[in-house]
Amino acid sequence: MAIWKPRRWASALVYSVALAAMDSTIHAAPPTIDPCTFVTPAEVEQVIGKLKGAPTSETLGDGVRCSYNFADENNELEIWASGGAWSKLLHKDAKQPVMVKGLGDEAFMDRGKNDPEAVDLYIKKGAILIVLMTRKGPGDEEKLKTLGKKAVGRL
Repeated sequence: MAIWKPRRWASALVYSVALAAMDSTIHAAPPTIDPCTFVTPAEVEQVIGKLKGAPTSETLGDGVRCSYNFADENNELEIWASGGAWSKLLHKDAKQPVMVKGLGDEAFMDRGKNDPEAVDLYIKKGAILIVLMTRKGPGDEEKLKTLGKKAVGRL
């Protein structure tokens, strides 16, 4: 079992709770949205590291999650997509929010909210919320920004 799998379920729970707590009506992610199509496996390997198999997607609550399994079990990447409305509550609930310019309509990064060993990038583009999650480590913010730009460009 990969090291990151326990975090998958924890992040699913936290992410679902965050969506449920939004102050706007939540709409399930359209079935055509698959966050595994936001970045290619080759792009993920170039930015983070060698993959062990194809990414997998699954619907959890109001979002769809794409999980990547890496050859180096210390690497981790999840990409979430939801048709839920953006909310200031997400930013207010963040532990260490840092606004990020040039990604979608609005974006911010947060360290340690869902997991003390993680960094998360929240991006709003239109009615879609994208969340990219990875482990803390050298260049983690730039890695997420690079993949976030590609994801936003494909919406």
